[in-house]
Amino acid sequence: MQPFSLLLGLGALAGLLLVGWRAPQKEMIRYLDAGVFTLFGALLGSRALTVAVNFNYYQTHMGEIYQVWLGGLSGIGALVGGLLAVFILAVWWRMPLGSLADALLPLAGALTITAWMGCWVDGCGYGVPSSAWWAVPARDEWGVLANRIPVQMMGAASTLVIIWLLDRSSKRLSVHGMSASIGLFGLSAVVFGLSYLRSDPTPIWNGLRLEAWGAIGLMIFSSVAVVVLLLRWKYKK
Repeated sequence: MQPFSLLLGLGALAGLLLVGWRAPQKEMIRYLDAGVFTLFGALLGSRALTVAVNFNYYQTHMGEIYQVWLGGLSGIGALVGGLLAVFILAVWWRMPLGSLADALLPLAGALTITAWMGCWVDGCGYGVPSSAWWAVPARDEWGVLANRIPVQMMGAASTLVIIWLLDRSSKRLSVHGMSASIGLFGLSAVVFGLSYLRSDPTPIWNGLRLEAWGAIGLMIFSSVAVVVLLLRWKYKK
């Protein structure tokens, strides 16, 4: 098994355990089911975006589309797919969308952290070469070892801090859905900021990497969600 897949699996397991541990006792099974469904949606979204971006290749290798173990997953696609899964579940189960999203935030955090660390050991999402004193040896996808800006470590550490801060302040964020909205903005902002330090090949559009544009879209979406939640809370008072 590839190190990336192993770490991602451990992240999924840790995230599900956190979701079950924090869920109301009578609702634990339902929240665990929601976590599994969200993981499936994230996987579909991640693979779908990768295939869409690299369609020129996949249209002549159709059999590889479902072979996710060969590599080729998009972090932005995973966030979008996970969001859609949470929305579908909330409508299907007639649950408050905000409450469900807040409950599943630890799962998103655990997956994101282990995905960054998986890229570290598997040579994906690597940083630009650097002679700075804080640069660390890292391999690219071709196995070339060089001192690089530790983008993957920075992504994992930043995500951990964001999730920890939101967990610490969750009692103050009394509006359901606020933690998830702020968390989505934070995770997307990390992807956007670190896109300027990455050197792994990817299509560029208008001077930005594609994941940066995806992150911008999610940042706009989460910002709108925060404003809507604040307005609803204000007018309910």
